[in-house]
Amino acid sequence: MTLAAKQRLVVSVLAVLALWPLSHRLLVWRYDLDPWRFFGWAMYCTPKLPAEVSLFALESGARVSVELGSLTRDQRRAIHALRRRRSLWGTLASPARAGAALLDARPEAEAVEVEVEKWYLDPATGSIDTHVETYRFARQSPGS
Repeated sequence: MTLAAKQRLVVSVLAVLALWPLSHRLLVWRYDLDPWRFFGWAMYCTPKLPAEVSLFALESGARVSVELGSLTRDQRRAIHALRRRRSLWGTLASPARAGAALLDARPEAEAVEVEVEKWYLDPATGSIDTHVETYRFARQSPGS
């Protein structure tokens, strides 16, 4: 390897190391990724906070809470997988598998809702707050 090639390699590595913290911070901000992962330096200023998942069924027009213990093992796995994936991948983690499992668990429900509550550190106030996203999965009619 020539001296010029070695210099290009060193400069390239230094450029990546210099740009990655900003890029990582933007990814954490935009997609709610876990700041403790992906060689992120944002972890030094952000606490590791959980993501919670709540389940609801819409039955006869009423919103009924669904307890995790009422689900089968495979259905609970889908819910736990969503919690883990949402903590790591943020909004890039799709709740579709959990919604399908919940629809299977509640055949009498017209629709189900998966509510994901993600805790975060609000940089403006310095306090811990939550952001809640609700995903609704309607049962498909036989003709659709």
